[in-house]
Amino acid sequence: MKLRELLDRIRLKYPEELQYSWDNSSLNLGDLDQDINKIMLTLEITNRTIDEAIEKGVDLVISHHPFLMSKVNQIRTDTIKGGLIYKMIRNNISAYCMHTSYDMAEDGLNDYFFDLLGIKDRQVLDVESSLDSYNDGKEYGLGRLADLEKPIEIGDLISSLKDKLNIDHARYVGPKDLLINKIAVVTGNGSEFFQLAKSKGCDILITGDLKYHQAMDALDIDMALLDFGHYGTEHIFSESVYNYINSISGDIEVLISERNIDPFTFV
Repeated sequence: MKLRELLDRIRLKYPEELQYSWDNSSLNLGDLDQDINKIMLTLEITNRTIDEAIEKGVDLVISHHPFLMSKVNQIRTDTIKGGLIYKMIRNNISAYCMHTSYDMAEDGLNDYFFDLLGIKDRQVLDVESSLDSYNDGKEYGLGRLADLEKPIEIGDLISSLKDKLNIDHARYVGPKDLLINKIAVVTGNGSEFFQLAKSKGCDILITGDLKYHQAMDALDIDMALLDFGHYGTEHIFSESVYNYINSISGDIEVLISERNIDPFTFV
């Protein structure tokens, strides 16, 4: 299958028009007429994951985080980004990135997070807009919120998420005896939405990249925050999108990267 046709299929469910204006959810690198035989899904495009792609004979890497975000003035092998671009071109590896277009979409990353918790009925937390051409004109946006069928204690929620995310650490802001009836999630860097979640009646926001002063402000308004980290809330990208990519790819082999890592070690 040509890369052009594959991307057209992906965009039917996850159109790039959903992304924020600052984002780069798109074909970051590649030839639309390239024949694709093997795809690898990954959170990040790094030397580690591209070496894996080369070893496994991958033609297309689909990542969550954009490979190209900041301006690239030079492509030189003695720079981190330039060396990686050169390596990918030399090995005929294309890069397609599904970032906020996937975060905002129905059946995207935030919905998958709630799927892991067994939460079926959910709404958009931060409504961005609606498009007549997307999902029958339904609203889309970042984050999800939901009323729980029955309350859950904070300790039980943390234990459940550690198990489902395969993460052994988290940061928590709030009372130790919190009983949760309504929950919100914004995967990745979403701590800025804690006041919005509070205004919509949520007892807690699950996210990553929480800052000190945000935590202090949250305490002032009695809003609980649970921070599993940027990696912790988004490393599930590959498993979340695997079934869809596999279903539209025909005979193309679809792999999940085995070399994504959390850059932080807790000591």
